[in-house]
Amino acid sequence: MALPDDLLEQTQWDSFWISDDVEVVDRPELLYLRCPRDIPMLNTVTRTRGEVAALPRLVAEVARAHRQVCSRWLVRDLPLRPALEQVLEAADYAPSFPTSGYTIAVDAFQDRYGSDCPVRRVSSMTELRDSVRVTEAAFGAPAHATPKELLGYLAECTRNGGRVYRYVAYDPRTGAPLSTGGMTHYPSLRFCLLWAGSTIAEARGRGCYGAVLAARVERARALGAVRVGLYAHVDTSAPIVRRLGFERHGNMTFWDRPPV
Repeated sequence: MALPDDLLEQTQWDSFWISDDVEVVDRPELLYLRCPRDIPMLNTVTRTRGEVAALPRLVAEVARAHRQVCSRWLVRDLPLRPALEQVLEAADYAPSFPTSGYTIAVDAFQDRYGSDCPVRRVSSMTELRDSVRVTEAAFGAPAHATPKELLGYLAECTRNGGRVYRYVAYDPRTGAPLSTGGMTHYPSLRFCLLWAGSTIAEARGRGCYGAVLAARVERARALGAVRVGLYAHVDTSAPIVRRLGFERHGNMTFWDRPPV
């Protein structure tokens, strides 16, 4: 089985989830998405390999492909990293936020917080919109999902054999959505990636994040996954998952360049 840090990176190479207007450019030394919509996750480089001397050419290629949109580069801990960061900086990219890779064996996970917030798996458009609303409030940015994409997200969350799961924790008294989180299953890796875990500001400290996390890990166990993991923001989710027993692996930093 691949090392946990490699597993995390390999999850970013699977583009089964993208919409029709996104193009995938995939070569051994470079893997990136490009889309005319100005959405960073749809204009992202997810793999960089090769010789240091080739980096200026690769960065220039991506810069041309991402004209007039925000361009993003995922830079993980590899021997190539210092040279890549120098080339990116020269091309007007800048680090936007750092993350660290964290994973845990499914059988080692224990919910150490507990919460009275009921957690539901997304199975309707109402629950999906609740999930999106929490994410937007927590991150302070719109989700940019089109109505067609929302229908696609719901279909992927509910169809038999689907690989994407979303969960929402609700206030037990008011029924308001408080926390949410997604998970994608990678059967060939025996791994589940956790993503977009978020809680609205007024509900933090109530164990909602942990409740949503526990629901996802339980689903991963049922799917036969050996490990779960995430790229955790160093100032927010990283301290939480560390307290829950997740192991820290390498760093991965988002480098962004605004539209030009």
